[in-house]
Amino acid sequence: MSKIKIVSIDIDGTLLNDQHKITPEVKLAIQQAAAKGVKIVITTGRPLPGVRDILAELNLLGDDQYVITYNGGLLQTTNGNKTLFNQPLSLDRFRDINAFMTEQQIYVQVETKDAAYTTHHKIHTWASHENSLVKLPLFIVDTESQLERVKFIKAIANAESDELDAVQAIIPAKISETVNVIRSTANNLEFIDQRASKGNALLALAELLSVDPSETMAIGDQENDRSMLEVAGVSVAMGNAIPSIKAIAEFETVTNNDSGVAHALKKYVL
Repeated sequence: MSKIKIVSIDIDGTLLNDQHKITPEVKLAIQQAAAKGVKIVITTGRPLPGVRDILAELNLLGDDQYVITYNGGLLQTTNGNKTLFNQPLSLDRFRDINAFMTEQQIYVQVETKDAAYTTHHKIHTWASHENSLVKLPLFIVDTESQLERVKFIKAIANAESDELDAVQAIIPAKISETVNVIRSTANNLEFIDQRASKGNALLALAELLSVDPSETMAIGDQENDRSMLEVAGVSVAMGNAIPSIKAIAEFETVTNNDSGVAHALKKYVL
């Protein structure tokens, strides 16, 4: 096995336990790996404002530390000073998504690096929860034309899980064939540019740092982690991962409640 130089780690269900905390064992293992010069890259569907507290807790803030946000739509330094990989979602694509979701009576918003926008005047409870969690202010606009100068990264639909199940099954080809459709949690259905993925962002960082892909490791638990698990030299599924992710991962660690990230780092990095 090659020496691991970059470790890409998902947040919810992976880095965090079910109490949304980083266990002391995970924190110590990450700090030990970072002290060896390994780049620990938090890789998430969240925007940077929703990750800063985690990065600060792990002492991963700086111009030489990296974070993958928006499910691979953006690769930045953790202090936000530099953008290294950016695949925006076009306004035309959002118009298609917004029209379909409105027709299905499903709330949807579009997000930039530091704000969210919607044409819906009734904000879904799950959207309020999500925006609070990731620290994004929400702006309501009357028409999509008001967003012509806004640079989007992703769109996200929020609803009850059974509603999103039904909608996801009937997404028209006009959308599914032009963007990546990702189910990041039961209540989130996300849309990003076709070139954007956690895997592509990880490969972009590896190239930037002159690291061979075989020297990378990815740890995740959900379908939005698939792309990074497929491209990483070492792929690790959490013990609590969904079956389809366990099926493609080379290795499996214990659950997020049992400090699975720490076990993986100790075994394959430390």
